Order: sequence, then C-alpha cells, then structure tokens
Amino acid sequence: TDWRVTAYNNGRQAVVSVLLETELTVSFGDGMVSGSAGCNRYRASFESDGRRVAVGPALSTRRICSSPEGVMEQEAAFLRALEWAAVSRREGDRLELRTGDGALAVSLVRAR
Repeated sequence: TDWRVTAYNNGRQAVVSVLLETELTVSFGDGMVSGSAGCNRYRASFESDGRRVAVGPALSTRRICSSPEGVMEQEAAFLRALEWAAVSRREGDRLELRTGDGALAVSLVRAR
C-alpha cells in the first residue's frame, strides 16, 4: 500500500508539515518499507503484528538536493521519525505511526 506523508516529528518536540515542492512517500510490502524521503529513495526493514510496528534503520541513495531550502534536514528528520514508530493506528485513508509513549512520529494519507 502506498502512502503520502502529511506531517512528521522533527525530533525537537514538534510535528511539522512536509515542505512545499517535496513529497515524502511510504510503501509497505514484504517485510520492507520504502519510498521517497524528499530527495533520496530509501528502504528499511519493517515488522508488524497488527498494532505494533518496528522499522529498521533506513538505507538511502546519496543525492544532495539544495532546493527547496531545508530539504536535506527534512529528509534526515523524517527517516529518524520512521525509526521511532512503535504503534500504528489506521482510520480509513489515514495512518498514524506513533512512538512507544504515544507521540506522533509520522502522519500519512493513502496515496491516490
């Protein structure tokens, strides 16, 4: 299933929106999660037993993007936030990945 990220935890106690002109995506399948982190493509291991989830460290391509401003910082923060995911909650076309203590890690909507 393909999802588009609408917000992520920036690691500084804030959930922030995705930068304009960038798209963060997440696809789940066969024990892996993959997609676009805004500049680079990434892959990571993924396990789920329904509600509980675990995302391994992401491997990504190594392009450097200078536009829009902040895209590389967004990418690093998003990939960290994915690793923090411990619980998933789905409602219709929305999916939330939350940390073990309930903080929002990544908010997604089903890609159309």
